[in-house]
Amino acid sequence: MTETASTEPREPGAEPDHGWGAAPPYSLGSVDNALRLIRALDEHGELRVYEAAELLGVARSTAHRLLSTLAFRGFAEQRDGSHVYRPGPALAEAGLRAISRLDLRQVARPQLRTLSEETGETVHLVVLEGNGARFVDGVESTQPLRVGLRIGMVLPAHATAAGKAILAALPPEQVRDLYPRGVQALTGRTLRTLEDIQRHLTGVARAGHATNHRESADDVAAVGVVIRNPARAPVAALAVAAPAERLQPARIPLIAIRMHRTSHAITDAMTPPLAPTDRNR
Repeated sequence: MTETASTEPREPGAEPDHGWGAAPPYSLGSVDNALRLIRALDEHGELRVYEAAELLGVARSTAHRLLSTLAFRGFAEQRDGSHVYRPGPALAEAGLRAISRLDLRQVARPQLRTLSEETGETVHLVVLEGNGARFVDGVESTQPLRVGLRIGMVLPAHATAAGKAILAALPPEQVRDLYPRGVQALTGRTLRTLEDIQRHLTGVARAGHATNHRESADDVAAVGVVIRNPARAPVAALAVAAPAERLQPARIPLIAIRMHRTSHAITDAMTPPLAPTDRNR
């Protein structure tokens, strides 16, 4: 099916039909104009006052007042005192919230499968839930001796490699607030105090990955790497888990490199593609 351009005359400043139908009879002109400017800023990346006036079919002074109001509310920002406006932080935040609502499991699933094939071990996708690490998806190793899937389980974050990777990406005061009632230990190797946790997380942040050697279970070891969203905020983590006797220290650097590559691929998959106008700017 092909589309043809309409030859019907359009009123000055009127927008093309996007399939939304006719405007409601109770629509407010000023609100409608502000929304049209927000859409134009989002689509084009910047807007000059005269362009806004032409788009809306209003005087330049009216367009300037509308853009100034959007700037006051954070939906636009003026470039260096000129008559050029760009999208403001409120518009960017709204877009990032929409991105965060993407099904992370759907985005990450192909990458989990690839990472499991590369390492030969069980791979999990983990999110932080309070001070717990919830295992939300995973791909199980095909080796006869392997770590089973933990999907649906919640373990203390400080006892898991993935949980530590997320905690290490948070401000120390935020980590402290997650433990108002002390620290739970699962094995004799689990970190037992908040001071121990925070000291350990400093090393995790420096290394760029976390490890768990018999801290969540006596026979399990794992490596964890944080996943960040396009705004660089930590949103989840990857864990590669194996029987403790097989995940020796010599293997960890190569596994961590592969995990970082996977983490970056997931972040890239969460990032919406640039519009043609953005690519050419």
